[in-house]
Amino acid sequence: MERETWEGLNMAVNTFSGDYGFVTQIPCILKEGNITYNDSGYGVFGKMAVNTLSSEICNGDIVALSPDPENTADATENNVVVTALEKEVNLAFGRVITDPKWVKQPAASQSTWSTMLSSKYYRIATVELFIPMSIYHATLVCNDKSAITPGTTDNIVIDASASAALHALSIVDVATGGGTGVIPLTYAAKAASTTTISVLVGMVGFGTVVT
Repeated sequence: MERETWEGLNMAVNTFSGDYGFVTQIPCILKEGNITYNDSGYGVFGKMAVNTLSSEICNGDIVALSPDPENTADATENNVVVTALEKEVNLAFGRVITDPKWVKQPAASQSTWSTMLSSKYYRIATVELFIPMSIYHATLVCNDKSAITPGTTDNIVIDASASAALHALSIVDVATGGGTGVIPLTYAAKAASTTTISVLVGMVGFGTVVT
């Protein structure tokens, strides 16, 4: 019996996720700039209202984690917000792998991101992540040291005592010296000690822990 060779195998090529191997895929909110409303556009079904986006994101685009301070866990309903790549903003996050779809289309032009978030005037798509990570909801027990900005790892560490008390993942803000194992994915403003805020974090390694 002849041994099979690689040349003889009919191997399926993975062209969907990560090109080769496995990656994390998550639904993301797309921050695509200003929305311009036009009530007299034309689509496949004839005359209809249409919206155009100043920074449109398409299937296949490489996107960045958005550091916008409006992207709190409450405002995004625990979803990650991504946006188009920007020069010298080193937050490349992943690749869009589905066609973006509207959650709700506005009936007027929009230029304020907080309004778009609260009214759900945005599109969503599935993004495959460049960085392998497990994503968790966490409680930020504030220490009045720093705001927590998506993608900035230097200002958060895991809080051992709060995690034990809450029986769930808890983090605390520090002025400097945070580790690289925990990446904040939503924003939280600097707040007085003992204030608690919901945040979304990505675990990418062993997190720095304080008591």
